[in-house]
Amino acid sequence: MGGVVLVFMVVAAQFLRRDPAHMGQQAFGSTQEIQQVWHTQIKDFSFKESVYTSQFWITAMIFLSYGFGVSAIMVHIVPYAIDLKISAISAANILAVLGGTSIAGNYVLGGLADRIGNRAIFIIGSAMLTAALLLLIFTGEEWVLYLFAVIFGFAFGGMGAGESPLIAKLFGVGSLGLIYGVIHVGFTIGGGLGPFLSGYLFDITGTYQLSFIVCAALAVVCLAMALILRQNKRFNSRI
Repeated sequence: MGGVVLVFMVVAAQFLRRDPAHMGQQAFGSTQEIQQVWHTQIKDFSFKESVYTSQFWITAMIFLSYGFGVSAIMVHIVPYAIDLKISAISAANILAVLGGTSIAGNYVLGGLADRIGNRAIFIIGSAMLTAALLLLIFTGEEWVLYLFAVIFGFAFGGMGAGESPLIAKLFGVGSLGLIYGVIHVGFTIGGGLGPFLSGYLFDITGTYQLSFIVCAALAVVCLAMALILRQNKRFNSRI
């Protein structure tokens, strides 16, 4: 599977272009004068400049918080379901539903972000993650796990769609690749800690309850960070 993905990605990348100018064309609604005015009025953040802003660290904390919960659930939801005496097939189906609804969330919330802003999507998404995890903490019935998978998957799929656009709105596109890459280390750290710590807590307590409480607490942190996030003063666009 990895080999197939590698081949398709490399082939598909050959058809990408940085912008219309590389094709000898001009973007619709764009003129040289407009571009000159834009660049003189607004200067994108460099990576060094972005590190000195509160938005950089708030966004990194958002990514770490929801990365922890997403990875912990993806790794442990099937063992948790089996531990509740749910069949292995049903447990696997719960994970499949979670993945499928993440695609729907990516599409629906991603489209909604273009209308109401990416910050709003992170507020909505983290609130849904919190609600879904509370379901997981207080009940263990099979149908509830499917409901959890729908809510949780839809939320994190939509949040994933809003990551890069949110960074672009906060810092511009001049150093987007580097800024986004470094901020996304927060998600990677959370993604590494989530499964490990959740498994460790299960080993010492014999239950996933404490693990899910930690995930829910970090979902609340994610919500709080999204609520206090504000646009950088250099820009006046909605985030």
